[in-house]
Amino acid sequence: MTAGNYAHTVAGRAYVSLGLTYAKGSGQAMGLWNVMVTHSLRQTGPDYWVIADGQC
Repeated sequence: MTAGNYAHTVAGRAYVSLGLTYAKGSGQAMGLWNVMVTHSLRQTGPDYWVIADGQC
């Protein structure tokens, strides 16, 4: 699922801490919490997401 960091957070795939976004479960850093930064996230378990940029 590719989306902006803000959209990932609203959808529950990521969370925000001190203005930065992290993938839920894995805790991988995704950058600033805004609509300009985009990433692809892949769900690998219940409520566990990893960054999957450039992967099918």
